[in-house]
Amino acid sequence: MDETRNGETIAGERFANLTNAEFEDCVFESCDFKSTALSGVRFVSCTFKSCDFSNVNLSGARFRDPVFRECKLLGVQWTRAGDLVNPAFHDSHLAYGNFAGLKLKKSVFEKCNIRDADFADADLSEGDFRGSDLLNARFHATGLAKADLRGALNYLIDPVSNRVRGLRASMPDAQGLLFGLGVRLD
Repeated sequence: MDETRNGETIAGERFANLTNAEFEDCVFESCDFKSTALSGVRFVSCTFKSCDFSNVNLSGARFRDPVFRECKLLGVQWTRAGDLVNPAFHDSHLAYGNFAGLKLKKSVFEKCNIRDADFADADLSEGDFRGSDLLNARFHATGLAKADLRGALNYLIDPVSNRVRGLRASMPDAQGLLFGLGVRLD
């Protein structure tokens, strides 16, 4: 790696392009990664607070145990990352994100705006979606076994085309699990 930073707090920085760098146990506060290419960058156990990752290019980037709090991550193609392991998103905007086919077992998406995201073929088993808005999020052949959707809003999940055994949900939004069965509640 060209640059290695460990245990630092990095605040208010604008990253234009960042390549072949490694950050471990760092805290990023109010940093701007918008439309940045993160080729060959590794983030290990880093926390991101109020950062903007909108339209970031993740080709070859690696994230292990990242925590995102109050971040803007619009249009992120997570499928292009070299690695996304055990992410936790809290109070963040993940609209238009692509998570298709990713293995994200036990990941946290708590109180997030995840509208129009693609979760097709992803493994989200035991994931935490409590309090999130999933309007128009796509779930097809998605593993949601033992996932927690209590308090989540606006989801439509077909229990026939997705794996939902043990999924937890709350009313009235649990109605979103019935649409694929042709059931209408009045």
